[in-house]
Amino acid sequence: MTGRLRADGRVMPPEFGRVPARRILIVSPTIHFRLGPGDRVLVSPGQKVNAGAPIVERTPDPEYYDVGRLKGMDRYGNGNGSGGRAVGGADAPAGVSSGGTQQERRRPPEPGKWWVGGDDRRGKDSRHETQRRIAGTLLYELDGRWSAAVGERHEKVESPTTGVVTAAVNCIGISMKVTGVAIPAAVAGGQPTRGYLDVPRLVDGELRDTALDVSRSGAIVVAGGRVSAEALSRARAMSIRGMVAGSLGEGELRDLAASEVRQSAGLHLMPPFGVLGLDGHQRRPIASPILALLAALAGREAAVVIDPPLLVVDVMDVPLPDVAPDWVRVRSGPHAGREGRWLSSAGLHRFRAGIHLEAANVRLGDDLQPTIIALADLERFIL
Repeated sequence: MTGRLRADGRVMPPEFGRVPARRILIVSPTIHFRLGPGDRVLVSPGQKVNAGAPIVERTPDPEYYDVGRLKGMDRYGNGNGSGGRAVGGADAPAGVSSGGTQQERRRPPEPGKWWVGGDDRRGKDSRHETQRRIAGTLLYELDGRWSAAVGERHEKVESPTTGVVTAAVNCIGISMKVTGVAIPAAVAGGQPTRGYLDVPRLVDGELRDTALDVSRSGAIVVAGGRVSAEALSRARAMSIRGMVAGSLGEGELRDLAASEVRQSAGLHLMPPFGVLGLDGHQRRPIASPILALLAALAGREAAVVIDPPLLVVDVMDVPLPDVAPDWVRVRSGPHAGREGRWLSSAGLHRFRAGIHLEAANVRLGDDLQPTIIALADLERFIL
C-alpha cells in the first residue's frame, strides 16, 4: 500500500490495507454451464466457441426410459439388439443430427452416451399410430439392462460469449475460459443471455418501470439499486434480454425461477433472460466506480452469465474508471451504500453493545463531520 497516494499527494497509511478490497474487473474468467440428465454437449475441450454458437442440446422434459439390453457388441463396440436393429448411438459432434452415423456408433454403451430410439428402431409396427421418436442420454446399467433419460423435444442452447472450452461432459456440464473481461456480481437468476448494454438515466439511483418499453428490446438494462418482480415481468414481455441491479431480492429470484419453469413447459419459447445483483440481497445503490464503468461500456455487446454471476464483455480494451486511491464505500451497517474518502485510522473503537472493532474516520459524501465506521463494514476498489 506504500505506493498508493491520496488525492493530496500523501502516501496511504498501512492501516488502509486492512480494508477489504473489491475487484471491479476480472480478466478471462472461467464460466460454467451445468447440465442434467438427457442433456448433451455439442463442443469438445480445446474448441474455440464464438458468441451465438450452439454448445448444448437440452431435453426440457426428460423422462425415465428402460432401454433394455444392448447386446451383440461387435469389435467396434456397436450395440445391437431386438433382432439386430440398432438401438444405441454415440455422442454426436456439433452440427450432427441425433440419428448419427456409423462412425458415431463405434463406442460401447456408457453413462452419459447419447442414445436414439423409438418405435421405428425397436421393430414395432406403427401403421395405425404415430411413430414415437425419442433421444437422450444413458444413465446406468443394472442386471444387463440400461436406463436412459430421454425426451421427444430438444432445444439447443447458444453460447452467450466467446471463449475456449476447457471441459465438456454430457449430463455434467461445460467449462469455458472467456476471451474478455467481466464485472463480478453477487447473485444471479434466469439463464445466460446476450445483448447490448443499455444504461438509461436513473432517478435517485432507480429506474422507473415505465422506462422498460419495447424500444429496449434485445438490451441488457442497468436498473439501478433494486429491481422488482413487476419490472422483471415487464422486461421479459418487452423482449429485454437481461437486467443489472445493485441488489436482487430472494422473492424476485423465486418468481423468476417459477417463470422459467412455466416457459420451459410452453411450446412457444421466449429468448433467454438473466438478471444480476451486484451486491447481493441487501438494498443498496450501484457503486459509483462500477456505474461509471457500465456507462463507459454502454452500447457494447455484453453477456449475463449465471455460474459464476458475471457481466462479460468480449473485449480487453475497456475504459477504466478514475477511482481515487482513498475512495471507500460502506457495504453494511446503518450507512450501507454511502461512499466517501478515508481520512485516518480510528484504532480500536467501541460500538454498540460494547463491541470493540478496528475502525476508521471516513468523510461520507458532503458531510462536514467524519463518521467512524468499522473496517469490516468498508470496501475499497481495485482494478
